[in-house]
Amino acid sequence: MTRSVRGGHSTAPKIKNARGAFNGVLRCSVPGLPSIDFHTTVYDLMDAGVAIVHLDGAKGGPAGIMAVVPAARRNRLRPEFAFEFVTLLSFLGAPTRGGAELAVCDYIENVLRTQNSATQVFTVEAAHLGEDDGIVLSAHFEHLAAAMVDWLARKDAEGDEEDEEEIEESAPACAAA
Repeated sequence: MTRSVRGGHSTAPKIKNARGAFNGVLRCSVPGLPSIDFHTTVYDLMDAGVAIVHLDGAKGGPAGIMAVVPAARRNRLRPEFAFEFVTLLSFLGAPTRGGAELAVCDYIENVLRTQNSATQVFTVEAAHLGEDDGIVLSAHFEHLAAAMVDWLARKDAEGDEEDEEEIEESAPACAAA
């Protein structure tokens, strides 16, 4: 997957080697607009990935929050995932209109219920940015989502290999008994 088209080429390699979480500065650019450095923290929560993106100088909480729910992890997804994601948004100060939290929670639950065989990405841009900065932030989320999907899939594959190695190592002992 090529990510260099709009300046996201450095996102995947930086996240790729993270074990359980990544915290660092990721630069994103869109042709014709200035590059922006986003302070980004990415977590692997065992059933999903969550990213919190900050922009220096932005007032209030984060510039945005994203959740990635890989199709391969659907069987591990917590029933309260949508509620917890919306609670995180509220806790971090994402601006919402009265009652919007319930609508967002219902939307996420509905998507997860009806689109259960696909990887889902939910993004909430929380900062009030100018048009140009908003375009770059959207591009950053696009690159970040692709990098997180790859990262989580690679971690799952590595976990499967480790599980197989543990079974192979224990098998001879079982056979000898």
